[in-house]
Amino acid sequence: MILVVGATGFLGNTVCQLLAREGRPLRAVVRPSSNPVLVDALREVGAELVQADLKDRASLDRACRGVDTVISTATATMRDQAADSLTDVDHQGQLQLVEAAREAGVRHFVYVSYPNSLDGDQPSPLSQAKRGVERHLMESGMTYTILQPVPFMEAWLSPGLGFDYPNGRVQVPGEGDRPVGWISLGDVARYVVASLDRPEARNTVLPLVAENRSMNEIIRTFEEATGRPFEVQHIPAEALRAQRDGGGTPLERSFGALMLTVAQGAAVEQDDRQRAFGITPMTVREYAHQVAVPTPAT
Repeated sequence: MILVVGATGFLGNTVCQLLAREGRPLRAVVRPSSNPVLVDALREVGAELVQADLKDRASLDRACRGVDTVISTATATMRDQAADSLTDVDHQGQLQLVEAAREAGVRHFVYVSYPNSLDGDQPSPLSQAKRGVERHLMESGMTYTILQPVPFMEAWLSPGLGFDYPNGRVQVPGEGDRPVGWISLGDVARYVVASLDRPEARNTVLPLVAENRSMNEIIRTFEEATGRPFEVQHIPAEALRAQRDGGGTPLERSFGALMLTVAQGAAVEQDDRQRAFGITPMTVREYAHQVAVPTPAT
């Protein structure tokens, strides 16, 4: 049995769809507040649904019972509300999950983190949480796979984070001339599922990247895909540093730190272990032409 924690997030739900397609026994964590559309999608593929919460250790013990493998994609970075703070979910909650899995006799734990290159010169609360969970997992005695995907195109190259390609307006951290690693969410899900059977993924920390491109290069790619020039606003590094150091919440400080790191450059090279998976990840150009709608000729 495979338990997916984060199953009602976009990455976790995609992982569940792939697992179900392969006919693997699947248990998915849901909560009363979960997106009902994503819960229905889990139900439709035959996943066993279990009510659990990273903040509730007893519920994690129940969820892990009879499980061979745990996959955790859960994060509060897309919601960070009082009831689901970054500290409670990404740090303490993940530590509790590792302990619950260990005590339940889970053999393999797959944890989705992000690369050390995104820590920058001053680790953020999110980076500290990720590294703390990684260390705890490596010391747990379970077989572990720590996957460290670079920024998702679907998140960072979207209107929600200032890359408003439908309207041709973009906010760029810094000068936009430093290379940054990129990957698509769908490809990360493929690596997660493939890691269950790959010997090179056992007891390892594996960065995942499709390619490295600067923000300025990406803007030109989207201009080509849409057939229109973009309005570009550069966010000074000083403003990002101020958010990192003085943000009101751990998530605000963490996003400031991440954007500052993007401004400074965060390239990650593929290594032989990633290439051994035999997966050809989507490029930024392919993503741009997939999501961008060309401007009609006048």
